[in-house]
Amino acid sequence: MERILIVDDEPSIRKALSMGLTSDGFEVDTAQDGTGGILLGRQKEYDILIVDLCLPDMNGLDVIEKIKTTSPEIIPIIITGNGSLDSSLEAIRLEVSDYLEKPLNMESVKNSIERGLEKRRRKQKAFRKKLLEMLEVYKGRFPDNIKVQSKAQHIGSGQISETISTFVHQINNPLMAIFGGAELGMLQLDDVNAIKQYFSDIIRASEEIQTINEEIMKLHDPRKEHIESVDLNALIDECLQMFKNLMMLRGVSVDKDLDADPLTVSGNRFGFEQLFKNIILNAIDSMDDMPERMLKIGTKIDENASMGFVYIKDTGCGIPEESMDDIFKPYFTGKQHGTGLGLPVAKDIVERWGGNIAVDSEPGKGTTFAISLPIQN
Repeated sequence: MERILIVDDEPSIRKALSMGLTSDGFEVDTAQDGTGGILLGRQKEYDILIVDLCLPDMNGLDVIEKIKTTSPEIIPIIITGNGSLDSSLEAIRLEVSDYLEKPLNMESVKNSIERGLEKRRRKQKAFRKKLLEMLEVYKGRFPDNIKVQSKAQHIGSGQISETISTFVHQINNPLMAIFGGAELGMLQLDDVNAIKQYFSDIIRASEEIQTINEEIMKLHDPRKEHIESVDLNALIDECLQMFKNLMMLRGVSVDKDLDADPLTVSGNRFGFEQLFKNIILNAIDSMDDMPERMLKIGTKIDENASMGFVYIKDTGCGIPEESMDDIFKPYFTGKQHGTGLGLPVAKDIVERWGGNIAVDSEPGKGTTFAISLPIQN
């Protein structure tokens, strides 16, 4: 049964659409303004969003954008009294399926819904065909809720969207390092030695992207995830080195207190690298508008040499209390252009290798991530 969310400030429209669509077997919820619609859209997954372009508290396109951050596969349909969409480019960007002119005709509404569902089915079929081999290669590399199936017809749209986003998220980390090196280089064009160093950093980040692409392109190599000994102290140093130019641009200072002894764990080095880069980059982003910008990273080994601990603390904007239960859920993000996959991937990596990740945050003060992992014997 498809779920439909109707957001309109006119009670008569909400009632008529709800009655007509419910009688056709749809599950329907309604909201009288954009705020209420966004709240419902974040509490439940919907297939169709029918929203008035002009709401009392916000524009209908804003409602679509907010809801699509948590439900990217939703099909938006706009109700308008103008007969056209003035913000057509924005509507295209948000993948608005159709618009309905007032006064509404129930038959037109149902036809619009069916066209939207059919368009989504065609899109999903095309994705299944293109991504089947890639998904097979990545068995075991992603969170448990991304189950790779052996048959293309069994791959769901949410799995496809999440897998694509995970690939993009992995590549975005070194891209940020490239951006930082290029920006600093533009500011010091007369310093040859500095330019050489920035070029070196850009090359290193580019090689990181090449490594990620090689992992993606090994379509004929279904080998299991490579397990090795990883010194987390050395790896954290490498991650900080990659983001040093970006931190310099953002005015972020680093306070590093790594244990004198190697903190060696068993696992996949590539995965641990993604773990620390995701958390460090989130910390950098969180401090953009803060008066103090300090990133503190520390490691230690317990007295029995059985567990290793990593602490990553920032002086950023913090996480609202009401969001704490959601930060490890896929697609949940407080960043304007975030994917909402960094922390779910980080949590999966830690737990896959027998560890635990905890977070403590105070809005306006900062956030601390505490990671524990078993030491290699």
